[in-house]
Amino acid sequence: MKDKLFKNLLHNAEGYSVLNSGGQLAKGYKPDTVLKKENDYIIMECDTGTSRKGYLGAMLKAARFLTNEKNGIFVLVIKEKPNTKVRQIAEHLQEYLKWLKPLTNLRVVYLIETTKYCPGKLPLKIMSSAFEKGAIAIYADG
Repeated sequence: MKDKLFKNLLHNAEGYSVLNSGGQLAKGYKPDTVLKKENDYIIMECDTGTSRKGYLGAMLKAARFLTNEKNGIFVLVIKEKPNTKVRQIAEHLQEYLKWLKPLTNLRVVYLIETTKYCPGKLPLKIMSSAFEKGAIAIYADG
């Protein structure tokens, strides 16, 4: 999915509102979409690449932002390719998320394939049962 298309989707989660789509969240940090409810954030990135370093970098930036009074989750929407599967990326990120646990308020990372996240014109509601069913969740404590 193209970056512009992803940013223009009607992303939603119960009780959250869109804070920005592609705008600067912090100095030098411009995630694709951010939803917010008080001090709780849902940070989203859509990636069509195959670089594990890119996925790791996106998660590290989200973890860095979610410190002090800011809490939240990170959603990584991935276009699967023969050498890049959601499960493989989740397994790769798991150890880094464990390592980051003492440094961040990032609670969970969800990875979901593009067509599962947006099977039609509208994306799934984040953290809904349909979303949870289609995504892989990784936690810092395993």
